[in-house]
Amino acid sequence: MLNHNAVLPHQAFTSFAHNDDVYSENSSLFSRLSMLSKKPNWLLFTAGAILPTNQELQTFGIETHKVIKIKASHSMTEKDIILKALAAKNASAIVASDNFSAQDKDTLRTQARQNGCEIFFMNNSIQQTLTRHLH
Repeated sequence: MLNHNAVLPHQAFTSFAHNDDVYSENSSLFSRLSMLSKKPNWLLFTAGAILPTNQELQTFGIETHKVIKIKASHSMTEKDIILKALAAKNASAIVASDNFSAQDKDTLRTQARQNGCEIFFMNNSIQQTLTRHLH
């Protein structure tokens, strides 16, 4: 399920931190992911979540070598994939789509806490922050 070939390689740091609008209301999420990337476990992004570029990850202080994009499954739902990843107990954080009911989000948050992980749901605001063309 985890594709280690999807771990992002290091690239030269090109700063666009001076662009203040990249640090919108989502900066607390990215600050948290930055802190969680310092732990020994992975930061997992499901297929339903937009994976930030290397440049965005580095700008937010997220260790890119700890980031893995989980491929979509033909036989498992995104929720099933998250539960399987949580059971493996090798993730500090999981970033998923926002396509879950409130009840499913609560269930996933509870499971994440029980497994020493944090889960984030990528809403439209976060997606817009990541998909802007920054200069």
